[in-house]
Amino acid sequence: MNKEIATREVRSLEARDFELALGGGLSSYIVDRINEYSFLYSEFSPDEIEGLYIKIIDTLLDPVLMKSGEHRLDQWESGWGENLELFLNNPENIDHIVPKYFNKYGAVRWRGKFIQPVSEKFEYHSLAIILDWMFDKYMRQSSAIYEFGCGTGHNLLGVRRVNKNAVLWGLDWASASQKIINRMSEVGVDQDINSHQFDYFNPDYSFELLENSTVYTVASLEQVGASWDKFIQYLLNKKPKLCVHIEPVAELLDPSKLIDNLSIKYFKKRNYLDGFLDGLKQLETQGKIRIHQAQRTTIGSLFIEGYSVVVWEPL
Repeated sequence: MNKEIATREVRSLEARDFELALGGGLSSYIVDRINEYSFLYSEFSPDEIEGLYIKIIDTLLDPVLMKSGEHRLDQWESGWGENLELFLNNPENIDHIVPKYFNKYGAVRWRGKFIQPVSEKFEYHSLAIILDWMFDKYMRQSSAIYEFGCGTGHNLLGVRRVNKNAVLWGLDWASASQKIINRMSEVGVDQDINSHQFDYFNPDYSFELLENSTVYTVASLEQVGASWDKFIQYLLNKKPKLCVHIEPVAELLDPSKLIDNLSIKYFKKRNYLDGFLDGLKQLETQGKIRIHQAQRTTIGSLFIEGYSVVVWEPL
């Protein structure tokens, strides 16, 4: 904790705060998970808030800001390759599979404002609570669970806490991902975890889903921009029991609010997921799917509120 933060009032998010953010009562399992983590934070000063907005606007005006898309495979291969090297050298330390992009900016979004994390893993654990919420609510009875765009596979360990018997699959377009998951299996991190290479832009229809399966994505489908329909058509073909997405969804934000408006603009600037929820609603009107849940969590990082929740089933 630096000296400046040490002079401020430090507060802590509690279970009741997450109930307000997520819009309802939480199970005892989620309350226990919240209590297990540390969510210490402090408030920014008005001048610091203004500085954050300036940083976001300057970034939006940057003409060379990297866009998502098929051209970024080598970068993801390199990123997961760094985690792979660390994990191969020290497989006892499971923290080595945690992606490096968390907690980069010292600011997170929380219920329509910015707050300053004091706890080291505040942002990472905030997302973990959203994941735990979805795992607890939808995946306890699944026979097989697939995370598409799984990266290092770190989220799958949270699935195992709520479902001891499901077959777990991690799928990603980067080969480093499969190497990490295979190593996790070899060293006994999980005895029933499997990997497969899968490209959202070119779905592998030869990869079949088991019965009573749940599919989920976490901030990975965002990378396809407006080309999400290829993956959705794959899911309509394979018919998992349920599909859960924790992704940036512009349709759920309020463009009349500055903090939301800038998030939406950042989605567009980076070519993140575009038209996804509207497209699912159209499929629902056609009788092809049923949407069970679509809501924002009001939790995010400096540049975006990227953890909205959409849950649907193929019909």
